[in-house]
Amino acid sequence: MKKCVILASMPAADSLRHWCEGADLLIAADAGWRQAKAWGLCPDILLGDYDSAPMPEHLPEQTLLRLPAEKDDTDTHCAARQAIAAGCTQAVILGGLGGRLDHTLANMNTLLFLAQHGVQAVLADEGVEVRALLPGAHILPARPGWYCSLFPAQGRVEGLWLENLKYPLQNAVLTAHWPVGVSNEFLEGPARVRFAKGALYCVLCRKER
Repeated sequence: MKKCVILASMPAADSLRHWCEGADLLIAADAGWRQAKAWGLCPDILLGDYDSAPMPEHLPEQTLLRLPAEKDDTDTHCAARQAIAAGCTQAVILGGLGGRLDHTLANMNTLLFLAQHGVQAVLADEGVEVRALLPGAHILPARPGWYCSLFPAQGRVEGLWLENLKYPLQNAVLTAHWPVGVSNEFLEGPARVRFAKGALYCVLCRKER
């Protein structure tokens, strides 16, 4: 398993640094280089249009990919493409939540893009983890003190079964206009999620104290 960590433009709490352990590829997207510097890390690739922060200085030319400001992809999405091209099968995006809502949604779209290219990816922040799930069976390790919410990522989700969660479902359909999958809770032992059609965002949120 080859792991990539993508540092997006939002600042990340020091408690998230552990996600960088064991990374085979570290990419700083736009202002993400500031987070890398704060953590004493040297990115393998820096890329972006540098509208969120000035371009860093004194870097080897081969590590820097200057992107145009007017393009179809966000900087984080471009970083995801680099991860796929490098053969990564795991990815963590840090600094991709809590800022502009449109960029948060774009980063969630990027999770789905990564999943569709065979990459297990998570968008992580303090007290929040987001993953994109494709049809099939998925095991969610028990997470006491956390909510587990499921939302359709593209159209309808059909044939959904939830097992070993407080609110189970059997052969259910999820649609975007009814958030019935919000705020489920773990029981003892791992939860099981399986579905036949569509895609899901699995959102884990730490419960309020």
